[in-house]
Amino acid sequence: MNEPTTFRAGDSASWSESLPDYLASAGWSLNYRLLWPAGTAVDIPSAAEFEGGDERYVVSLLSADTAGWTAGQAMLVSWVEKGTARVTLEQKAVTILPDLTVAATFDGRSAYKKALDQAEAALAAYAAGGKACVAEYEIAGRHMKFRDTQQILDLINHYKRLVAKETAALAMLQGGGMPGRILYRG
Repeated sequence: MNEPTTFRAGDSASWSESLPDYLASAGWSLNYRLLWPAGTAVDIPSAAEFEGGDERYVVSLLSADTAGWTAGQAMLVSWVEKGTARVTLEQKAVTILPDLTVAATFDGRSAYKKALDQAEAALAAYAAGGKACVAEYEIAGRHMKFRDTQQILDLINHYKRLVAKETAALAMLQGGGMPGRILYRG
């Protein structure tokens, strides 16, 4: 199927599908529904288009159609209907990107990069706060135990590896090759 896997809220989007087993001329209609983990689902209609004997379904979304979409992960489901018959064709995870033209702030860091930054901040706070001398304490029946510096360093190293993998994957997708590798042709 030809549906996008990424949409940007507030942007137009369009695609078409040829479904020879489910032709509009035979009474079928193609439908989509976009579902988020929370909130209201969005129904996306398609229109049949006939051109030179070929038949296809076309979806055209205007920027006003996508403007209210919530950024994050969603599920796009497609199905065909004819009278009382229904056939689910596909469901796929899609990403809804935020509308940056109306955003007041934006944090483009990945979840791994955010976790790395938080772990590094925790290490700095740990060292600055004098907790290196106190491993745990108890007050009025409430027990508090702090991670030691090695545990925080292990966490930092774990997230550094994950961030490096993300960076390498992104560089490959953008055609930049593997970071840190030098290629030589003699």
